[in-house]
Amino acid sequence: MTPISSPDTATRLGETHGYRFDGDFVHLNAEIDFSDAELTAAQSWALQLWASDRGFAGAEPAGVKVAELPIQPLPGRFWASGYCSAMPPAGPASQSLALALVARAADGRPQVRDLAVYPAGESFLQPRLVGEVDCKVADGAVELAIETIANPRAADNLSGTLVLEVWALDAPYAGGSWSGSPVASLVLGVLGGSGEWSANRFTLSGAMPAAGAALTVMLREWTPAGYVTRDYRNFAAAPATVEKAVVAKPATAAKPAVTGTAAAAATLVKAKPAAAARPAVAAKPAEIAKAPAARTEKPAAQPAGKVGAAKPASGKAVSVNTASEAELSAVKGLPPAVARAIVAARPYATLDEVCKAKGMGPKLLARLRDQLAL
Repeated sequence: MTPISSPDTATRLGETHGYRFDGDFVHLNAEIDFSDAELTAAQSWALQLWASDRGFAGAEPAGVKVAELPIQPLPGRFWASGYCSAMPPAGPASQSLALALVARAADGRPQVRDLAVYPAGESFLQPRLVGEVDCKVADGAVELAIETIANPRAADNLSGTLVLEVWALDAPYAGGSWSGSPVASLVLGVLGGSGEWSANRFTLSGAMPAAGAALTVMLREWTPAGYVTRDYRNFAAAPATVEKAVVAKPATAAKPAVTGTAAAAATLVKAKPAAAARPAVAAKPAEIAKAPAARTEKPAAQPAGKVGAAKPASGKAVSVNTASEAELSAVKGLPPAVARAIVAARPYATLDEVCKAKGMGPKLLARLRDQLAL
């Protein structure tokens, strides 16, 4: 452990501190020496855990904030301890971790009082994209080819519900938060530990990205804190129309410790999303392949008759999960701004969840329900 303290403060981390991951949570603990002057100041305090694949320099955190634990200081040596949600950085790269003691003044600006950097790197076992990833966007359609989607966790450790999302970002994704517009998404389902889906090919309805936007394919997982990005691939900036597929190589040559095999998944057109699954219950990916129950089980492709979003006999219903912004705007009574918000907020597990889109309330949904479908 390497302590890096600000020279102008007497408030510091003690010699005993650390972290322990437990699934989607992390336990933080630290001895802290608070100065009398700090105790009388009007400010709040927290322990923050940070991860960076480039290490830390100076007394400031870097990389991605993994967790934050609010603390209430006491005079003298104070022991802080507790669980909080963990948001590990996306991707398989080994990370350096650091524990920061942070104070926030009344204006909300954080000030680092002490930073402890841990010498051993940390690798997070989380669902990931393995091998080549190919993304092609043209004429309102997105074609994805992914060599392998793997869950390198223990055989009895199911993933949460997995989702593929394509985004047009203001800058190439580097982990953590991002700014941009959604292009397409597909709910996959739950993947068993030590299992994988191989030779995956999907065709999805999508919104055309703006010229110059950085295309990113994300693999996200449902957790108690919501969907979290587990892995990603960045692509070259998108021209007005993407004519040629771009192939992204894996971020590292090391492959996850998985031995399960899987057959090629069927190509999907407007695949029907599955309802969000709880991690303790096995489920099959929506219209893709069955999650392997053991290391050698192969998921089978779904019959062609099950492909596509469900529609009533009239054939007029539009899928809120797969339809393009233009298709949703064509629904009678649905404003274009709300159609755009529906695309940005998906996927939806039920039709009632569409109310989380900006501008779509229960009354408007009731009027449009016969024209919409999952």
